[in-house]
Amino acid sequence: MYYIIQENLFREHHFNTLIEYLKRYKFEYEIIPFRPFTTELEFKTTRSDVWPFGSTNLAEVAKKYNWNPGSMYNENHDFLVYGSKYGENMLNHDGKIINFGDSIPDDYPEIFFARPTKDTKQFTGQVFGKEAWKEWSKEIDDSSLKQTLTKETQILIAPCKNIQQEIRCWIVDGKPVTISQYKIGSRVNYLNMDNNQEAMLFAQSICDIYCPARAFVLDICLANDEYKVVEINCINCSGFYDGNMSKLIQSLENTFSYGNNTILS
Repeated sequence: MYYIIQENLFREHHFNTLIEYLKRYKFEYEIIPFRPFTTELEFKTTRSDVWPFGSTNLAEVAKKYNWNPGSMYNENHDFLVYGSKYGENMLNHDGKIINFGDSIPDDYPEIFFARPTKDTKQFTGQVFGKEAWKEWSKEIDDSSLKQTLTKETQILIAPCKNIQQEIRCWIVDGKPVTISQYKIGSRVNYLNMDNNQEAMLFAQSICDIYCPARAFVLDICLANDEYKVVEINCINCSGFYDGNMSKLIQSLENTFSYGNNTILS
């Protein structure tokens, strides 16, 4: 495949590692600029067998070029879709869906978690206090977020949980390829965990229930000594942490480079 990579997006180490493996395997690539809210990409290749790496906006715009496999982003990257499939396997299965313009229910905990239901990165999922939420919500009218975050945007709110560890799993064709810890408690800590069989088995059990695309990122966590699903992300625009880049690239090539490239919808 041919790889298109957005400039100045990934951490320097991760960017260098990606480029290193593309060079090692002699895969063609180009690095392109991309500006928020644009509807066009600037690239040189005429090939159609393209895999893009970049922001969520880039993954959305990339769909217009009919690349194969291209962007994996689709309407299944939405808590309203996969949350109903995974049920109590979800960390926030007890959450509520409200519109961004709605008030937080009076009977809800003073401190709560909130994030958009879709994998749009309109704002990062995080913990809020009710007063802080009100103030932040008012500030949206004076920020660039106003262009994408409207009063009708659906968000998930949920009581806070005691999360011990968070792990990112890269899934290709229904199989976890590589996994990386990215948090211990509230502390950022990147650590490859391909040898963690318990986490791998849980990720596989989730894939056996439902896969939103032929390739995607599954974020899981350990909470109260049980594995749960945190969220699903688009594989074209997710950080690499300490995933095994060699395994990931080889898996993408083996899956999508030989005509076996039907994308789930």
